[in-house]
Amino acid sequence: MLNEDNSEKNLEILFLSEDSRKLVQALSNVNSIKILQLLESKDMSAGELAEELGLGLSTLKYNLDSLIEVDMIRVSEVKWSQRGRKIKIYEPVEKIIVLVPGCRNGCKAEILGMFLHDKEENFCIDRD
Repeated sequence: MLNEDNSEKNLEILFLSEDSRKLVQALSNVNSIKILQLLESKDMSAGELAEELGLGLSTLKYNLDSLIEVDMIRVSEVKWSQRGRKIKIYEPVEKIIVLVPGCRNGCKAEILGMFLHDKEENFCIDRD
């Protein structure tokens, strides 16, 4: 259940727009899903992700940039290699995203209220 104090930060309600299109596009990419699954277990650098997934760095960077743009991952820290190179460490963003295909009469407040006040049994939650 969402903590009411952090609900605005942990809940994003998207209506059909360019932002929702970008989110769906990022999540329809197999490599992006694999990145998110790896980051569920631990924070990782681009090099670690590329090695784990067997991807080239340019392909991985494209997917990382897409996931950052739609706020699915973020840089949790920056480390320095022995050679003096900056290494970004990535982590997943923990939030609930609701995609609303249609909304009339300003239903955003009503949807937010459902998440803040309703019980879990009132929602269909895909836990896969």
